[in-house]
Amino acid sequence: MIITSKNNETFKYFKKLKNKKYRQEEKLFMVEKPVVITEAEDFIPEYIVISESEYIENKFEDILKKYDSKKIYIFADNLFLSISDAITPPGIIAYYKHLDKKFNKKNGKYLYLDDIQEPGNLGGIIRSADALGLDGIILSPNCCDLYNPKTVRSSMSSIFRLPIYIMPKEELINLDFNLIATSIIESKNIRDYEFKDKDIVIIGNEAKGVSDFLMKKSEFSINIPISDRVNSLNANVAASIIIYEMTK
Repeated sequence: MIITSKNNETFKYFKKLKNKKYRQEEKLFMVEKPVVITEAEDFIPEYIVISESEYIENKFEDILKKYDSKKIYIFADNLFLSISDAITPPGIIAYYKHLDKKFNKKNGKYLYLDDIQEPGNLGGIIRSADALGLDGIILSPNCCDLYNPKTVRSSMSSIFRLPIYIMPKEELINLDFNLIATSIIESKNIRDYEFKDKDIVIIGNEAKGVSDFLMKKSEFSINIPISDRVNSLNANVAASIIIYEMTK
């Protein structure tokens, strides 16, 4: 059945999921890239939404045939546009349960993201951490929404592969790990530090850097040597360089 009415309760439900509040209440997030839906085949979506025109053309037949038809909803194209978050919607959306876990590791190399605010930065860091083999990333509760559609798009399918945790700063400092801040002031050159299998490097907020609380609780700070002509690096770029140094 193709849903064509704006008064339809199912349509209203999916439209509400564009809002962070409702996504959090339902513990769902949306993926609009067909390639990511295909690569995340080990994760079963709760729902799949498809536009009428794409359904008629059988454009995503290879995806749809893998899942229970009861999970699949077809919307008239104009309604689908109201559900989608993409500028140029591909015509299919899959909704998955949240993926973050409780941190219970005893060793490994991790990043702690201290109130990162840009979804594109967060998604890019997730992708770099996955690509370079980091053991995982930990987010402070005040980071931007892990499940923001822009974060998900930027991370590609890495959000499904990389272990991701959410932990308050007050809990982080009680872990049996070495906490290493990032700072350009009174810090070691990253090339002079040999990373260990119990290190957590803290990446600070784009505007404010690492919080005073975590700076004081860290064992020391590291920096990335850059030209005097440039004051700082984008958080995503800096984190990617640090991940490379941690895992090389």
